[in-house]
Amino acid sequence: MEEVEEQSKEMADSYVGIEEVLNEYCVADVVEVPLRLPTLGMEFSSEDDARNFYNAYAKEIGFSVRVNSYYRSKKDNSIISREFCCSKEGFRRDRRAKRKGSGSDLDTVCNGVKRRRCRPITREGCKAVMTVRKRDDGKWFVAKLEKEHNHELVTPTMRQFLRSHKLECDQNKSLSDSIGSPTLSISSSLNGLADEDGNSFGKMSFPNVNYIGRGRLSSFGIDAQSLLGFFKIMQANDSSFYYAIQVDEEDRLSSVFWVDTRSRIAYSCFSDVVAFDTTYQVNQYKMPFAPFTGVNHHKQSMLFGCALLADETESTFIWLFTTWLEAMSGRQPGLIITDYDSTIGRAVQQVFPHSKHRYCKWHIMSKMPKEMGLVYGALPRTFQMEFEKCVNKNESPDEFESTWEGLLDKYNLKGNDWLQSLYIDRKLWVPILVRDTFFAGMYGAHRSGSVNSLFHGYVNAGTTLQDFAEQYEKALNDQYEKEAKAEFETFYTKPVMKTPLPVEKQAAELYTRKMFSMFQDEVFESLVLAVKLYGDEEGTARYEVARFDERHKVYAVEFRVNKQIATCDCKMFEFEGIICRHVLAVFKITNVFMLPQHYILKRWTRSAKDEAVSDEFSRFGNQSSSHKGKNLQYNILYQEAIKCAEEGMASDHIFKLALNALREARIKIVGAKKNATHTPKLETMVSSPSKQDDNNTKITVR
Repeated sequence: MEEVEEQSKEMADSYVGIEEVLNEYCVADVVEVPLRLPTLGMEFSSEDDARNFYNAYAKEIGFSVRVNSYYRSKKDNSIISREFCCSKEGFRRDRRAKRKGSGSDLDTVCNGVKRRRCRPITREGCKAVMTVRKRDDGKWFVAKLEKEHNHELVTPTMRQFLRSHKLECDQNKSLSDSIGSPTLSISSSLNGLADEDGNSFGKMSFPNVNYIGRGRLSSFGIDAQSLLGFFKIMQANDSSFYYAIQVDEEDRLSSVFWVDTRSRIAYSCFSDVVAFDTTYQVNQYKMPFAPFTGVNHHKQSMLFGCALLADETESTFIWLFTTWLEAMSGRQPGLIITDYDSTIGRAVQQVFPHSKHRYCKWHIMSKMPKEMGLVYGALPRTFQMEFEKCVNKNESPDEFESTWEGLLDKYNLKGNDWLQSLYIDRKLWVPILVRDTFFAGMYGAHRSGSVNSLFHGYVNAGTTLQDFAEQYEKALNDQYEKEAKAEFETFYTKPVMKTPLPVEKQAAELYTRKMFSMFQDEVFESLVLAVKLYGDEEGTARYEVARFDERHKVYAVEFRVNKQIATCDCKMFEFEGIICRHVLAVFKITNVFMLPQHYILKRWTRSAKDEAVSDEFSRFGNQSSSHKGKNLQYNILYQEAIKCAEEGMASDHIFKLALNALREARIKIVGAKKNATHTPKLETMVSSPSKQDDNNTKITVR
């Protein structure tokens, strides 16, 4: 209790310090540095000065500069005029139109030829330009100027990706800055913690703080102390950073869990599908690394928190799932994908009763030699290929049942207990039987591979516990930089249309670049499909859809015309969230030229992350005084503050407006608190130790 009070006092002191800084930084004292705007007649000492000025102006406004045309003197051939334009000036040349005799895109697809993907369109005919000319005295002046752009300008968080500003970006800058997060650079904080001999965080020993019980940290010794020290630094930089510790009966550290603000916000947007994996061991103690992963609207891997576990018992999984759920404001995932393990299954059923649960096919296939033991070793090599074909290639449930039965008969495996258990749970992992479950693309590409892609090059089996968390943070930063780049490409460029169909143009304006590319492939492939009506009853039309060159492979599509609802045998929309080529072919012949709203999943659109947390708060509106409600309220306010910070960086003028607005809001909030007669007390930021069961103690810090 004394330790908790001491920590609370330290946090209170830190808040007082922040308040003093804010009071000193009065709005009235903010010196607004006006943006220097280009004007006709403005003079420069050299051409380079003119170019540097216009590039700096472009960076502040939010566009990229390209050096366009120039004129030379007839006397000495020196450059006397230079035009600097927006990088979106002009239009791309259509080189394909000049290629006589070359096949169309449709021909190359039908012939099975791999085509090079078209580069996105970056030029939109923008007229913004600044032309400078050289006088006889050697000075340069602005002779022509157009400030208006015909396109949106990028936000401050995207400037680093503009071509003319890339070299100006600090390559060592923390990604938390590049994506607009208010959190400080973790690496700089760690580097700042050095002793007199210059030893950095990775080598220093932290005091034996009583975070877990009566002082014994763990058998990991200094390694565990350094990990806890890292968490303290993270929490100092990110007030919504969350970590929890599990200890054994001797008050020694056994398992740890942590998640930062970015991951918590990401989960509020993409909680529909989560994968949980314990097969990735990344430290010298062989502790299972257990990440919660998902995918964002660019179909990139996202981390929703992770843990280092002491063991893989049911009680440990229950502790971890409960802790993770608390960190996520009690919001259960729509679908959770796990290893095929009865221990994990029981924990999932207990902690996530409202979530769908499916098993990872990749795990099942990879565990087959171990689970079948000597029986597997005695089987011919053809068994593995036939088993994979049975699982992956069947196109109907009946076909799978028949193939499975025949395979077990052929190799005399009907008495194998493990295969029997797989068959009992077949509706939880066999591809053809889970197509009606939304996986967000996380089924075919196993998440363990994505975890490897997230952490490859950062951690390995020899990584110490004290280094792991820091390397984890670097990997997470890189992942968010990839997301920021995908955001920029979606925002700043336009894809090349392959058809004149309105539905393709509609999708280009709605979806992110990655998802539009997937949808565009479906639109393009729909052009080579033949559609045949074979039934029409009570407003429901039934069609057979097949390729011209593959008539034996037919898909059935049912279309309710009045409601514009179509279902296809392939179930791509139910499985991936993108409408399939077969339904698009039916739409085309029935004159449905635009996607109905119910076929546009927001999680794949450009606006996937808008207002997600606010929507979530409605789920806990009647629990605002509860622990979960307070936690969710804090997350919502924190996200809104981040948005204000991002928008407030647009210019010095906008910064002043944002700072005024935030200070005014804070003054109103403080005044309302003073005037309120029944204001509930806020719960302490540091929870006291609470017994979870007879053997485990959890200390959670938010």
